[in-house]
Amino acid sequence: MRGRERRSREDAGGFTLLELIVSLAILALIAGSVTVGIRLASASIERGEAVAREAARLRAAVGILERAILSLDPLPVPGGDNTTLYFSGEGNRIRFLTSLPPAALRARGPRLISFFELPGPAGGLALAHAGPFRVEGAGSWEGTGDARVLIQGATEISFTYSEGPTKEGNWEWLATWDPKERGRVPAAVRLEFTAPTESGPRKTAIVVPIPAGGGFGG
Repeated sequence: MRGRERRSREDAGGFTLLELIVSLAILALIAGSVTVGIRLASASIERGEAVAREAARLRAAVGILERAILSLDPLPVPGGDNTTLYFSGEGNRIRFLTSLPPAALRARGPRLISFFELPGPAGGLALAHAGPFRVEGAGSWEGTGDARVLIQGATEISFTYSEGPTKEGNWEWLATWDPKERGRVPAAVRLEFTAPTESGPRKTAIVVPIPAGGGFGG
C-alpha cells in the first residue's frame, strides 16, 4: 500500500532536486555566454565607432590642407623693401598666400598660411595663419605662432614639391622649393605623414595640385 502511494507521488510529475540543480546550472551557463557575447559585440561596435571618428577627423584635416593649397595665390605681397611672390617650400613646412582661406579658419581676405610639424606630446600636423600686410614684411613671418593642431600625434611629416611631369610622364619630387630660383610656384605638393590609429601607426600620403603652378595642366 505504501509502495503504491510512493509510486503515485513520483508519477504525478515535477522535478527532483538534482534535476532542478542541473537545469539552473545550464541556464547560468547560457546566461553567461549571452552576456559575454553582448560585451564583445559592444566592444566591437565601440572600436568601429572610434575608427570611424578617427577617419572622419583625418579626412577633415586633409580637406582643410587641400582646400588651402588649391587656393594658393601667386600674387606678390610686400616683403621688406620689395614686393615679391610669397611661397616657401621646406621639408617639414610649407608657407604661402591665399586669397580664399578655408572656411575652418573663420578668416576673410588674403591670409598667409603655414602647415608644419609641431613637436611635443600635444603636437602633430599644425596650421597657422596671419595677415599678409605686416610692417616687417611677409617674409619675416615664421608661420608657427598661434598654431592649431589638425592631426594630433602625426609624425614623420614631409613636404615635397614638383614642377610637373617630365616628357616621359614621370613626376620628380624635390625636398625644397624656392620661387626666386624657379620663377613660379610648384605644380603640385606631396605631403607624407604617419598618424596614430586604433590599429597602430598609419602612413598616409596625398598629392595636391596647384592650379596657379599649372597643377591642372594649365
